[in-house]
Amino acid sequence: MDPASLDVFAMAEKRLDWIDRRQSVLAQNIANANTPGYMARDLKPFNAFLADEAEQTGFLSASTGASSPHDPAADEITLDGNSVQLDVQLEKVAETDTAHQLATTLYKKYSALFNLVIGKS
Repeated sequence: MDPASLDVFAMAEKRLDWIDRRQSVLAQNIANANTPGYMARDLKPFNAFLADEAEQTGFLSASTGASSPHDPAADEITLDGNSVQLDVQLEKVAETDTAHQLATTLYKKYSALFNLVIGKS
């Protein structure tokens, strides 16, 4: 039996994929903090990502979870039109790092439990 075929492992892999893409988007925001006219981007929350996926065929699509500009009204926009706030972006990076640590820890624990059940050490 392939552990990746179990729902808990599939969910952990989806979460890790979403986290990887979010870190990439946040890194782009930070890299463009001084780019005139750059609008900060982010992914949909993970639960919205799962809801969108469930509405589709159940398979991950290239457009699911795509980054989108923030609501400019929610962010401060500088005179040059840039909406990146480094403190907000760094907070999101830390939040995403914590989510990554949690997902990998759960994945490892479930793998160890699965191996224990099937008699592997």
